[in-house]
Amino acid sequence: MKRLLTMTLALLFLTASAFADDAAEPAKSLLVRTFQFKFKKAENAAALIKPILSDEGSISIKASGNALVVSDNAENIKKVVEALADFDREPQPVRMTVRLVLAERAAPTASRVPAELRDVAPKLALLRYNSLEGIGAAAIDGKEGQPAQIEMTGYRADFKFGEYDPASDSIDLIDFKLSQLAGDVLTPLMKTTLNLKLGQTVIIGATKQAQSKRALMIVFSAKR
Repeated sequence: MKRLLTMTLALLFLTASAFADDAAEPAKSLLVRTFQFKFKKAENAAALIKPILSDEGSISIKASGNALVVSDNAENIKKVVEALADFDREPQPVRMTVRLVLAERAAPTASRVPAELRDVAPKLALLRYNSLEGIGAAAIDGKEGQPAQIEMTGYRADFKFGEYDPASDSIDLIDFKLSQLAGDVLTPLMKTTLNLKLGQTVIIGATKQAQSKRALMIVFSAKR
């Protein structure tokens, strides 16, 4: 009986020690920081820092004040501060180049690719366009948020530069409208919004029929 009592007391002592150790371990405290932006969107800031947060971290967007409330441990909050240090900058300058290319699916003997279009020829070849002709080109310097307009021989493009997103190193072209210009008469050809990754070339077609033997292609490239 005495031995049984001794074992019971030992078990209670070990259990109490375990509870004491758990209680002594400090809980990980979370810090809360609010970031308010003057030039950039809070949504884009959230996308930028989301990969940084721990499993316990959280993000709340205050649309009315264009602000971001971030909760996480001290180490990750420090990383967030560093990531957002250069985020809220004034509108950045962007230089965009637009080229209009008449692409054709021609017989091999009629294939023609001028030197200035050799950079886009491999991509258009994937669509079986093997004969290319440049019919217009223009470059424009602008800033985030600014409207822009460019004219090429017989064509005009109207659009607005969107916000530069550092997370993807890209910028949106908002409501890009291409029209054919004849005197003062504009005939709309297409309208789209697209995202351009800086330093890359993007090609879209202005032809409604994908299997058309001839197509008007628009070639975009942008850089800061």
